[in-house]
Amino acid sequence: MGVNLYKLFYYPRNASWAPHMLLKEIGAEHELILVDRKSEQQKSSEYLKLNPTGRIPTLVDGDLVIAESAAICLHLCDSHPLI
Repeated sequence: MGVNLYKLFYYPRNASWAPHMLLKEIGAEHELILVDRKSEQQKSSEYLKLNPTGRIPTLVDGDLVIAESAAICLHLCDSHPLI
């Protein structure tokens, strides 16, 4: 079984904090990708292809794209149950 490399698109002091801390707590390999709200990067065509609502955070897990902090946390907990 291969190691998942999650990609978390985030902005500091945003709803990204809970998924970020959960990724660290479960020890999952992940990459943080800054979405700069000051330059409205969340409205760029590239980001809107990923997340049509333009909201932050967004988690990419292989071919699966999840938006909304709570949904991301639920997905991570389901994918990494406590033993």
